[in-house]
Amino acid sequence: MKMSGGSASIESASSSSPADARAVLLEMLGLAALGALAVAVHALTRGHFELGPGHQGLTWMALVMLGRMASHLPWAGVTTATGAVAATMLPIGRLGDPFLWVSYLAAGMLVDLGYASVVRSHRTLWLIALVGGVAHATKPLIRSVIQLGGWHYESLLAGVPYPAASHFLFGAAGAAIGASLVAARRRRTSAK
Repeated sequence: MKMSGGSASIESASSSSPADARAVLLEMLGLAALGALAVAVHALTRGHFELGPGHQGLTWMALVMLGRMASHLPWAGVTTATGAVAATMLPIGRLGDPFLWVSYLAAGMLVDLGYASVVRSHRTLWLIALVGGVAHATKPLIRSVIQLGGWHYESLLAGVPYPAASHFLFGAAGAAIGASLVAARRRRTSAK
């Protein structure tokens, strides 16, 4: 499969050999599993930590960014988010928000769009953290729009600015953690 700028082109993936197509499918399944893992962690730790609105972004953005940076697929963030979306549809999660999938999908799209810009700027950690922060901060913004339809969120009782800021900080920290894990692995691999 031909790579350009660190990402596989959709055209080359569709015209490649069956072995390459299987490799792409396996990579997509692995990314989707990362998204499902994020939802599982969210479900298992829900209510156990009082770190403020958006603290699940530490895990979510770490896993999304880990997948985004480790993958050669240009839509790795969306693929990871698709796994999260599928996991939110399962009844075992009991997350209590039928619209949670919207924020997962939006975050995945923003990670892909932002990461494409970061690649052009040599992937500096603070830019990756910025992408993760913005992607996760969309959750309270999306929820504020959903509230207009009658669904209410406790985290928005005092307004949107505080939840948006805390989501940004947790998302930025999570993205930095995920990026640091990928960078550490690459350093270890290149040192061998």
